Amino acid sequence: MKYFTDEGDFDGQMHKMDPKLLDMLDALREKFGYPIVLNSHYRSPEHPIEAKKAKPGEHAYGAAVDIKCVGGEATFKLVKAAIEIGFTRIGISRKNNFVHVGIGYPDAPPMTIWTY
Repeated sequence: MKYFTDEGDFDGQMHKMDPKLLDMLDALREKFGYPIVLNSHYRSPEHPIEAKKAKPGEHAYGAAVDIKCVGGEATFKLVKAAIEIGFTRIGISRKNNFVHVGIGYPDAPPMTIWTY
């Protein structure tokens, strides 16, 4: 990877991430043109956020990350770049200043966008 490291960005969990997502994440950073800070990446099914769900979500499959993003213009530019790169599952949290980008997991809607 050009822009991300296992220890610095993925807390030693990069091997649990989907290689397709990692390639797309590097491409997203290139297109976005600004540093990307990851708030969340792989989460085990036992992680408190995943454990509350009926079944584990995209993070438990290593198929999503949450990117720190503050402000409307930055959020717009990040989401635009993510769609152009090919991310098809995007969640936007203006309240908590992050954008979720994912590539899907079994039985998930293949293309969707939502807000938190």
